[in-house]
Amino acid sequence: MDDSLLVQEYKRKRISAEEAAGLVQSGMNIFLGIAANMASIIDKHLALRTNELKDVAVQTSLDTLEHEFLKADPRGEVFKWTSGFFLHSVRRQLSDRGSGVYSAASWHMAPGIIRSQTKDISYIVTAPMDAHGYFNFGLSVTELMAFCEISKKIVVIVREDMPVVCGGQEEAIHISKVDHIVEDREYKTFCLPAVPVKEEDRLIAKNIVSAGLIRDGATLQIGIGGLPNSVLEALVDAGVRHLGIHSEMLTDKMFDLIQAGVVDNTCKKVDRYKSTFAFCLGSRRLYDFLDRNPMFASYPVDYVNNPLIISQQPRMFSLNNTMQIDLVGQAASEQIGGDRPRQISGTGGQLDFVMGTMLSQDRAGVSVLALYSEYKGRSRIVPLLEKGTVVTVPRSLVDYIATEWGLIRSRGLSISERAQALIRIAHPDHRETLMGQAVEAGFIAYRAGQSSRLPRGVIKVRDE
Repeated sequence: MDDSLLVQEYKRKRISAEEAAGLVQSGMNIFLGIAANMASIIDKHLALRTNELKDVAVQTSLDTLEHEFLKADPRGEVFKWTSGFFLHSVRRQLSDRGSGVYSAASWHMAPGIIRSQTKDISYIVTAPMDAHGYFNFGLSVTELMAFCEISKKIVVIVREDMPVVCGGQEEAIHISKVDHIVEDREYKTFCLPAVPVKEEDRLIAKNIVSAGLIRDGATLQIGIGGLPNSVLEALVDAGVRHLGIHSEMLTDKMFDLIQAGVVDNTCKKVDRYKSTFAFCLGSRRLYDFLDRNPMFASYPVDYVNNPLIISQQPRMFSLNNTMQIDLVGQAASEQIGGDRPRQISGTGGQLDFVMGTMLSQDRAGVSVLALYSEYKGRSRIVPLLEKGTVVTVPRSLVDYIATEWGLIRSRGLSISERAQALIRIAHPDHRETLMGQAVEAGFIAYRAGQSSRLPRGVIKVRDE
């Protein structure tokens, strides 16, 4: 298709945001976006139609903004919202509606699940069309092509400030596949504010890095937050070299490692010389560096998060946060229990990367689950998970566990050994109580008494 035909087709398919939101009719099932690719301008105009619509199913994920359609319909009488992963921006609405709005799946499975369904309309935020007629998905490849493939109508939302991100596959859609085009001149692409780092984050990072779990030539998957940022900061001066990135999320601190020469991707077995990821959230500085930069490759999550792909990377290292761990080693990272359980985030790719490291072909994979030892005076290491708490990583797959008080390796330990090791890295104020609860529950069959030796599995401890 020559340039003049592309321009003509572009003009023919261009409509206003109000017209695009007007395509939604009662009873429809629509997709509104993910992460930095949230169709906020459609959200705005959709919310204005609350009184004229009913029974509209709206799917989102990694909600970076508080949606207008949720504000306009606080009881969910019109918009039936579901999301695949929740961020802080929608916690209030999530609390009001309950965990029933969560679309549960291990993330590498999401594109396959989506392709078994249908959508009436998908609103896809992209970079401007290139000279060949392609709209690049920019910061979030994730599962966007899957939504395009199963949608009756595809509406592209073009943002001038969305970077064009080099991709491995499924990173762009051609104008011939698009039904309508909206030029969004109102909303800027979301930038993630800097995450404050706590002293606990630095202590946990020190436990992990000083234990030598990240070695020369390792490939990294590290998530978002103060703790992951602290680990990445510590790596700058840790002396390790030739690291690679294969991570569902690309962050500013990973960019810093690239700039410092610590990450060069030379040892990767798959996508060598490329930092691979499924989505990016960060600063404008990061987005500008990412734009058309061939050292990066963005892929859908059924590639990036596929445990069999992860397992091919050398010395694969995965770090994720969890909220609670019980004394048998079950990790709860997404939902807090009780009579009305509270969904906090989602499974995401945590289990994907735990499995990927476990299956590592070089048998050198490392998976770390980290948590603060207490929250508001209550221990986050508990005897048993409360009723209604969801297990994100089962005890049979949990490998390393880190708190600010130490680091253990739970794999291969008996329940008794695991309980004693976990108690040793719990907050000192809770250890005696946890020991009594463990004995009463039968988790510790043969108590070690007053032995000064560290329990088996304990790698690092911090003196009180």
